[in-house]
Amino acid sequence: MATGKKHTNAGVTHYECSLHGLLNNDHEPQLRTRLEALCGDTEAAHRELHHEISCVPCVETPIGPLRREDHVLRLRIEMDPNDPLNPNKATNTICLLGHPEPRSGRGASVRPAIFAQVFSGNAPQFLSLLGYKYNSEFVRKGYWFLYRNTFKIIVSQIYQLEEEGSVQSAQLADPQGSWVVQVSADALNQEQVPRMCEQLDEVKSLFEDYVELVVVDHAFLESKIPYS
Repeated sequence: MATGKKHTNAGVTHYECSLHGLLNNDHEPQLRTRLEALCGDTEAAHRELHHEISCVPCVETPIGPLRREDHVLRLRIEMDPNDPLNPNKATNTICLLGHPEPRSGRGASVRPAIFAQVFSGNAPQFLSLLGYKYNSEFVRKGYWFLYRNTFKIIVSQIYQLEEEGSVQSAQLADPQGSWVVQVSADALNQEQVPRMCEQLDEVKSLFEDYVELVVVDHAFLESKIPYS
């Protein structure tokens, strides 16, 4: 049986406030140079490599309002970039990302988020015991910087797996090699959300010459379960 515990502030729902952008492969070096200047130096970059598996309930909820209470659970496997196939060096986290705020007028996408790290045992088997099954997966590879100890800036490429569960079969989802840029910050409660969104708008202006950061339409962030 897998065991785990929530991150700090257990029992408190965090609110993920974020902006996203799409970056042409040719412009990635300039953005990285900008990030190094803002966040420290070349040593400030952290390598990013994770395998994310989305899982949905095994039992289909009947059509009706209760379906909105169903959630996708994500198993995020953070791999060691130097030894990605060694499971003993991986960190498993179960993520629940709630419904985003619809057309809130805020300057960022906002959605509740709960994370629980699995410290031992078989994480996929644990999700199965919770009544969940495999739905889809991808690999994200890149790097991230932390700005002002608050804003996590992730620059990464998305990979599709040609064989289910086989990280070795990962191929770039975009043949052009574009990069996804995500700037996010956690608000510990609803009261902090407005201020965090204001600060994200300030951060956005720092990168306007490199990438256009936008509020993603809430419909694209919905954790919809593809019931047949």
